[in-house]
Amino acid sequence: MTALLSIRDLTITARVRDDDLTLLENVDLELERGEVIGLVGESGSGKTTLARSVIGLVERNVSVAGGEIALAGRTIVSTAHDDRRRVRGSEVGMVFQDASRSLNPLMKVKANLAEVLHRHEPGISHAEVLRRSTEVLHQMRIEDATRVLDAYPHQLSGGLRQRVAIGLAVVTKPALVIADECTTALDVTTQAKVVELFRSLVDELGVGLVFVTHDLMLASDLCDRIAVMSKGRIVEVGTAEDVMDRPQDDYTRRLLAAIPSWT
Repeated sequence: MTALLSIRDLTITARVRDDDLTLLENVDLELERGEVIGLVGESGSGKTTLARSVIGLVERNVSVAGGEIALAGRTIVSTAHDDRRRVRGSEVGMVFQDASRSLNPLMKVKANLAEVLHRHEPGISHAEVLRRSTEVLHQMRIEDATRVLDAYPHQLSGGLRQRVAIGLAVVTKPALVIADECTTALDVTTQAKVVELFRSLVDELGVGLVFVTHDLMLASDLCDRIAVMSKGRIVEVGTAEDVMDRPQDDYTRRLLAAIPSWT
């Protein structure tokens, strides 16, 4: 069966003055439909660069120097081809660390959702926009959907804003969702609720999820597999249980040793 996401021998560089700095080097990774994979590592490990490279949300001086990324068997980026802009938002949804990156603060929630739907589905009716917007908020476990649709982002709690941002990423029914450190700014209780929400979305909708985090324990709660990154490379990948209980790489062992409650 063709993998939903396939990253092969990917090398990403950044042009700095007159030199090329390697950000990612020979990265290989696959994700199946209905699977959650965690990209884990310290700041600067390359996990966010890898995740954002899938949809092309990188700086202008950053480019693909080798390898390719394929979505459902179709190459979306290589050294000679770049189709990421077309799949962004429609086939691949993105959830940012700060919900304000996704939500326009000057627009009500219903207008934010409508804008995304109209952009990716031209000609969609007003009635269908309202139906889909209400439906996605219910999928986000938001009971008072009518009130939330009529609210501005600043009128919502941080946890509720993040759930709306997740809804914004999945309202177009993408096959793949990328969540980039989207629980970092949340308190522990709200964080747990968002993790539970992601798990239910994957199980119910069959989407593939790339979950970027520096928190190994959080990744182990949510992810089927974990890819540990260091210095632009994947140093270890395995099931969450194997990575947590039987780490193979010294870097992974050091990450685990740094967890105060880990024994």
